[in-house]
Amino acid sequence: MTRRTLWILGTAALLAVPAAAGAQGAGVQIEAFYGLERPPSTSFKAAVSGVGSASDLFNSSLQLAGGDVLLNLGGLELGAIGDVTFGSNTASQTAIGGLIGAAIAPPGMKLDFLAEAGGHRIGDFTKNPDIVTASSSSEWLFYVGLRGGISFQLGGPLSLGLWGFVRWDVTSHDIPVTVGSAGSAGSYSLGGTTIGGTLRLGFSL
Repeated sequence: MTRRTLWILGTAALLAVPAAAGAQGAGVQIEAFYGLERPPSTSFKAAVSGVGSASDLFNSSLQLAGGDVLLNLGGLELGAIGDVTFGSNTASQTAIGGLIGAAIAPPGMKLDFLAEAGGHRIGDFTKNPDIVTASSSSEWLFYVGLRGGISFQLGGPLSLGLWGFVRWDVTSHDIPVTVGSAGSAGSYSLGGTTIGGTLRLGFSL
């Protein structure tokens, strides 16, 4: 996806804020979430195709857990997010970012339309069984993304819902590595497009 397209999508999210503002009051929501994230792909289309062709979606995806804090200012939503992936025989991934967009809250539910940007850390390369040694243990990349969500009030301050997201690494990096038992030199390419979905449990203050 081109940077021009990202700017268009981000601008559209911000233009939606005035329509949502005015009918809602300010509030803070703290959430925890858990779900799946697909390994990085070369494009959004390739990431979606990978979901459809996966014979075992759970085992071929990374498990993801994290949390976010959302501040709703009458329809304008600001926040911060952090999450980490884990799985066997794969490098861990950590993301820390900021959120901005619009929230619409019909009775009993809330819809979120957010853009995000931040840092994406990829680490523990030698957990990949094909890699014997690596020139560095981790690398940080800058990413941008889009996130859509829906949540329903359970009663009191609790809510339950879903997140869906896509992230694009704006930067990329190749790590020199030693591959295989023969000790041949190679490289580990970092960066790409990731998609995922999670369950979200929230508490409103």
